[in-house]
Amino acid sequence: MKKITLLFALCLSTFLSAQHYSGYEFVVVPEKFDFLSESNQYNLNELTKFLISKKEVTALFETEVKPIEYSMNECGVLRLNVTKEKSFLNTKLKITLRDCRGNIIAESTGSSREKEYRVAYNYALREAFDLLYLPPKEVTQKRLQTDAPQKDLDQPKDSSYLYAKKTGQGYKLYDSEENEKYTLFKTSKADQFIISNNLINGALYKAKNKDEWTLEYLKDEQVITETLKIAF
Repeated sequence: MKKITLLFALCLSTFLSAQHYSGYEFVVVPEKFDFLSESNQYNLNELTKFLISKKEVTALFETEVKPIEYSMNECGVLRLNVTKEKSFLNTKLKITLRDCRGNIIAESTGSSREKEYRVAYNYALREAFDLLYLPPKEVTQKRLQTDAPQKDLDQPKDSSYLYAKKTGQGYKLYDSEENEKYTLFKTSKADQFIISNNLINGALYKAKNKDEWTLEYLKDEQVITETLKIAF
């Protein structure tokens, strides 16, 4: 079982390391997150600044002196926030990156079962950054110009399927009643995704049968495998 778990973790790591970013230049990080009582409590804001800078962007605190390149294109700057999500057993943190108009450009979630907040927040934040995919700027601009919520009211949908709607970082999966079920993050391969929701983080592979995909994730140190039918 340890070998299977290690193989799964290595596979997931390979997907993420293959992602490339060629978009926004600056990301602004707050000195304090709303779910904490002090600025940079548990060193979380400094850690956030450090981890986002590894995505090939220049990270700045809100009160930091900005370079001239920043002021020349303030709408090309992303603002990052970290929020604490409701979770019964885990400590769960969510990263959200927005542009100057408030549009969500990228988001991801990480979790930890550690009891101590200092450790749990650190682990959850690092996992969220591992799963964070920053799409190229030109891709997000095209998406924001064309994206609009659409519902196909004329054609009934098969309840056994999940239906994909494209986003800047991959897809959102909805059931036949338009309830959001999963978020898919693109990898370097068209038939492989990182998949997550409020309960799991895992990998999604194309199966042999048409429209069928294999979902794998860890639960209680065991690899769980499920089959999903997805209409793209």
